[in-house]
Amino acid sequence: MNYEVEQKFRVIHEAALLDQLEDLGICWRETVCQEDAYFNHPLRDFAETDEALRVRLDGSEAMFTYKGPRIDSTTKTRQELELQVANPGTDGNALKQFLLTLGFTYVHSVVKQRRKGMLSFQQQEVVVAFDEIQGLGKFVEFELVVAEDDLDSATALLTQLSASLGLGESITTGYLDMLLR
Repeated sequence: MNYEVEQKFRVIHEAALLDQLEDLGICWRETVCQEDAYFNHPLRDFAETDEALRVRLDGSEAMFTYKGPRIDSTTKTRQELELQVANPGTDGNALKQFLLTLGFTYVHSVVKQRRKGMLSFQQQEVVVAFDEIQGLGKFVEFELVVAEDDLDSATALLTQLSASLGLGESITTGYLDMLLR
């Protein structure tokens, strides 16, 4: 079983952070607009169980994602299951309707401009996401997907990376929760 280990930080000094990431050799992809539509289970409240179910649309692809409860208080470490949707334009919206028909309720959408990149740090490929969230501002995320046996080393590696960039304490609250507060 794979786990997503993620650290997120509010961006305070954007130009300096981007320069530091460039100095570390980040390879950026183009910026995309993503809309994450979140749904709640008909028989249990995902806000109480710390789970998430979303449909992500970004124009070129659609992903159906389940995130389990967090297992770490310093990072957003959790089981993540993803399924790519074959035809994003048609099937992404059909998937939303499918969930509603099954009794899931729509909670809220998170709309963001996301620029992803890959960064090699201590011989590990780290996914970097530079996000501008509608209604919240700018954030940077660092992510590794690892097996359960590698959780501690992944957390340590991301902590070292964020410290080397002079970032403060990571934010463990998700964008959805921030928007709903």
